[in-house]
Amino acid sequence: MLYFIIGLPGHFIEWCDAAAVAIARRVLGPTEFVRGDTLEEIALAMIRTRASRGVVAARQPGGRLRSAFVAAGRTFLVAVEDPRTAFAKAVHRQSDDVAAAAQLVASSCAGTTRYVSSPGGFALFRDRNGSDPANTARAIARHLALNVSDADLVEIVNGLAAAGLTFERSDGAAQRDGLGVEEQRVVGGAVGPFVTYLATGNLPPIIWERELFFLGDRPSERATGIIDVTGRARRLLDGPHIMLPPGSWSLSLRLLFSRETIEHDFLVEVVADRQVASRISGRRPKVLLRLIWPLRSRPRRIIRSQSACRPSVRLLTAQWQWSAPS
Repeated sequence: MLYFIIGLPGHFIEWCDAAAVAIARRVLGPTEFVRGDTLEEIALAMIRTRASRGVVAARQPGGRLRSAFVAAGRTFLVAVEDPRTAFAKAVHRQSDDVAAAAQLVASSCAGTTRYVSSPGGFALFRDRNGSDPANTARAIARHLALNVSDADLVEIVNGLAAAGLTFERSDGAAQRDGLGVEEQRVVGGAVGPFVTYLATGNLPPIIWERELFFLGDRPSERATGIIDVTGRARRLLDGPHIMLPPGSWSLSLRLLFSRETIEHDFLVEVVADRQVASRISGRRPKVLLRLIWPLRSRPRRIIRSQSACRPSVRLLTAQWQWSAPS
């Protein structure tokens, strides 16, 4: 038997993970804890552990996992907290790499938000449930159909606290205040829209700044500056490897070309598990591309050059406009 917990990375879901494992072990006996965002990852994890029971934690779950839940009538938990709090936790764990933390949390938001209202799901909100660990543990046990006494729940919660597992409320304000203006712009564009979405159900445009992208021929380097396009045709930009929620998307991509490049063509590709859109553009100092398609996976590659020109091009922003799936 598998029990599933989905949510944004942070203290709250870590506490929910630990509570669910402790409850399952108290009721059922030995229970493994595994991580997996896809059906394949979960299957491999269970094969490796050789376990018959497990609590599965998903931080960036895809649509196929959700479809499997709905088709099988499975129950699962969704741990929800402010994406800004999740970012504060993530940036600490990413050695203060703001771009990497923004990518992680933005993908988690995109993967998690649709599960909140899915059939079989039960959402635990940190700002609503975070003041009473015992009641939160009771809600976990009830939704997962694990019959445990109140005395056992109190013992479990106290044991988690003794091990240093708590979910004390924190809005991450100190971490955000320590960011520079450019860093705030990166986080605000990629993560900020999900704050609005969780509060209102409306998703503002998502903006991916150039700091989230990588150089195509040097994938460990961020594409923050001017890119020399001298030489053979090659991939210039790659990334940002961030998941988007299901729906129809319009992409406005802004590039700035030097005068010497405007007579050449550039191929723009959007790739998830397959290529979903492409467009050739050029001959203008500034390019605004608009591509519309239903996108249900993670964009992996954005720009590939078809040019052998010189000398430079610079990414400004990639802005996504969302239309909810019907």
